[in-house]
Amino acid sequence: MKPASLLARAEQVARQVADQMTDEKRSERLTRRLAATTSKLTVNTWRPSGLSMGGAGLAVMCAAFGDAFPDQGWDRTGHHLLSGAVAEIESSSLDSSLFTGVVGAAAAVWLSSRDGTRYQGLLRQLDSLILPLMRSMSEEPPPGPHTYDVVNGVAGWVGFLRTRPRSPESDLTAQAVAGVLAGVLSDEGLRRMGYRRARPGRPSETVVDCGLAHGVAGVLAALSLLRSHVELDRREITDAIRWGGRWLAGQARTVGAQILWPDAVALTPQEGRPDDAQPLHAGSWCHGSSGVARALYLAGVAVGEPTFRALAVEAMRGHCALHPELASPSVCHGLAGQLLLTLGFAHDTGDRVFEAGAAQLAELLFHRYRDGLPLGFREVEAENGTEVDHPGLLRGSQGVALALLAGHLKQPPRWGRLLLMW
Repeated sequence: MKPASLLARAEQVARQVADQMTDEKRSERLTRRLAATTSKLTVNTWRPSGLSMGGAGLAVMCAAFGDAFPDQGWDRTGHHLLSGAVAEIESSSLDSSLFTGVVGAAAAVWLSSRDGTRYQGLLRQLDSLILPLMRSMSEEPPPGPHTYDVVNGVAGWVGFLRTRPRSPESDLTAQAVAGVLAGVLSDEGLRRMGYRRARPGRPSETVVDCGLAHGVAGVLAALSLLRSHVELDRREITDAIRWGGRWLAGQARTVGAQILWPDAVALTPQEGRPDDAQPLHAGSWCHGSSGVARALYLAGVAVGEPTFRALAVEAMRGHCALHPELASPSVCHGLAGQLLLTLGFAHDTGDRVFEAGAAQLAELLFHRYRDGLPLGFREVEAENGTEVDHPGLLRGSQGVALALLAGHLKQPPRWGRLLLMW
């Protein structure tokens, strides 16, 4: 596919999303229809400050397209969206997550700030709120598996910390966050991420998610990226990354020509061995093997472990030879996420297999586009196959537009750090 064609389609989709969601009447109609059709209303509610589903995420898209297409009004649109996000922060009590909370809104401001040259007063205010909050929560993390994941918890904070330039206070915060993440990557620590799951014909069991969005891969990617970003050279950090890499490598299964990972692993006395009854998934960012492979590759880079990198590259080459069947076009569990993961491997390795694979995935996305749809693409919800017009970053057309734009860029886009892609 020619880059000019890819770029034109990316701009077209982005403009459709922006036009729909910045026009009050059209936005109201679209979000009302989404609420009536989605099977996941709790995560598909539009908020001005939302990164996954809201104005903050749309501001991130505007910043990316403003860089690619200067003097076309993207900055004005992004500024308007950030104003709404900040107003909600000031008037509401938001959680501390990256994709639905105040941390994500702050990340949107940093990504829109042109390396801190704009919104300087606002950035100082947000730092004075968020960095102490992160350190305080790191001292005594609340119980529950979501405390540590990318979407809801501490691993997602690394996405924020890497969108901004370093400072003494952010480095201090990074040290505290690294300690929390390292504490999970051990035989005993892993149980903090465990949750109960029942399946037909089997007794209820405690399992741990393997994936990038909610599981061990997300924690491993976050700690690996943080070690490189802040130059953490503490032994417990390196040991934790090596433990996490070995644990994930130990869950890999070879199925035909594919290296795959289960979506979850039972925490039993034989927890180092794969559970044959667990489903295996090839593609996608959130639960798929491609996301796990990316985390393993990043761990190999962070601690200089070639066996981690080799396994990750072999797995991803297999996914390029036989692209996963993905019903959704989205970043979270669809083609756009698979495209971004493949672009990450292409950039890091220079392997033409990944370049060709990315081009093929972009072509598959093209085939999903429909001129008559308000947002160009329809999200196919993994829960029940429902098709919805979705404007969001993780699950909607906003993320698809950003992925298509990323395919045109010479360097991985900064916003991809939010997903712990690079």
